[in-house]
Amino acid sequence: MAIEPLRVHVRQTTRMSDVDEAIEVSADGLYYPLKTGFIIMFDQEREDGIVPTTVKYTTDRLALICKGPIEMNHSFIEGRFTQSMYKNPYMSMTMATTTSRLDIGEEQCTFVYELSMNEEDVGIYEVNIAWTFEGGENR
Repeated sequence: MAIEPLRVHVRQTTRMSDVDEAIEVSADGLYYPLKTGFIIMFDQEREDGIVPTTVKYTTDRLALICKGPIEMNHSFIEGRFTQSMYKNPYMSMTMATTTSRLDIGEEQCTFVYELSMNEEDVGIYEVNIAWTFEGGENR
């Protein structure tokens, strides 16, 4: 039996330790409920073009997957160090994070992590992703 997606509006807010202003992204997307989590798919409009983005949560692990002009598949696990590759049209870099917080709620998730790129510290990031179901559908 196929999982029927629900339409959602997604708002992603990213705060960086060394930048005063947060980065906000809003988009319409799809929400797929899972037995042990969820998948949210939406498109981010970026300078380099549209970046199809997937947020997948399964027990204690949040994966952020981007395709297109930016490519990455990175997992965030509270209390753990994780590594992956980050690619954009200009270069490829090793991305490493240590996630200090991963909070999952009914219609939002927040994760906080220390980021390094090619073994150089970049800063501490806090990402909040919130979603509202269109039309008030019940899940």
